[in-house]
Amino acid sequence: MLHQVLFEDYCRGIKVSAYSDFYAYDPEDDSLLFISLAGTEQAVRAISSAIIGYHTVSIRREGNTVIRVHGSPAAHTRTWSTKLPSGALHQIVADTRFSDANHTRGRLVVWPQNEDISTAIYSQVLACLASPLLPDWAPWICGQLKKSGFMREMAGTMRVVEVRIDEATVDEIVSEGVRRRHISLDGKGARHVGVH
Repeated sequence: MLHQVLFEDYCRGIKVSAYSDFYAYDPEDDSLLFISLAGTEQAVRAISSAIIGYHTVSIRREGNTVIRVHGSPAAHTRTWSTKLPSGALHQIVADTRFSDANHTRGRLVVWPQNEDISTAIYSQVLACLASPLLPDWAPWICGQLKKSGFMREMAGTMRVVEVRIDEATVDEIVSEGVRRRHISLDGKGARHVGVH
């Protein structure tokens, strides 16, 4: 479903709108993390510039509810644009934490439909670490990350999770899990997981 995105600046006489199919924002501060925009080139560029310039835009959702989101001064964004056959412009504005695995503010992970969150976290974050981690451990590790406040879900039309970890944190969680026998390797090195 398409949602209308509106940017208004009364002082400069600007009022433009475009449409979005996917967006994600941080529910704690309403900062926009990802948005896919389509519409006239002028409107799309004005809205993406507003977001990058830390201005507030409105998104009209189902049932005519409106949320107000903004770009964050703490975020670094990238944009990708393409002209559609109809002449409209399609543009994506995304926080670099979606693609930068070594970001100091954490990692943003897209959680695909019909996929378990632990599978997404393992493939996009845990498998990239130097720590030797087994995929079967992911559900237990994700539970510990969430319980400890290192992982939280964002809001919007796409499922996104913020994961704030480093090697030392994961090593500590895994060591604790092995020590308490929540996760283990059997004597032959084959995978064995017990989630308790």
